[in-house]
Amino acid sequence: MALGIILLLIWLVLLIRFPRVMVPASAGVVAVALLLAALVALWQWFNQRHTDELDFNFRYAPAECEPGQPLQLVLVNQSSRGISNITWQLIGSPAGMNTNMLDVGGAGANYRYDGPLPAGEEWQQCYELPRLRSGYRAQDLNFRAEHIRADVN
Repeated sequence: MALGIILLLIWLVLLIRFPRVMVPASAGVVAVALLLAALVALWQWFNQRHTDELDFNFRYAPAECEPGQPLQLVLVNQSSRGISNITWQLIGSPAGMNTNMLDVGGAGANYRYDGPLPAGEEWQQCYELPRLRSGYRAQDLNFRAEHIRADVN
């Protein structure tokens, strides 16, 4: 932080002392910074667009999963690109409500799928249920993924 302040003060002194040289140079630096910012924004938009095309289908299915892991996830990549390193936070809420009824504390129920998921492919896994707040049953909750992050290949 101190280095940034020192560089800013040096730039201001040079701008005041040598305006004919520093104004065009500053304009060039600003143009390059704006170009880099536009490229980063475009890259983030591209990644988010493909990440939004991931379809998370959660359902409480104790009969179809191993004992102790009753929450089934079918993850479908509906994007045109392969996706890997997918992370998400699990939310469980009653129908018509947005309140998370999972008793997960501050860290949240974070999950991860590292492998590549090619375009159009699906992957399924059964998970252990996090603790629920008292008075709620898993079969009465709608599960969804939030805070989804992924790498687009």
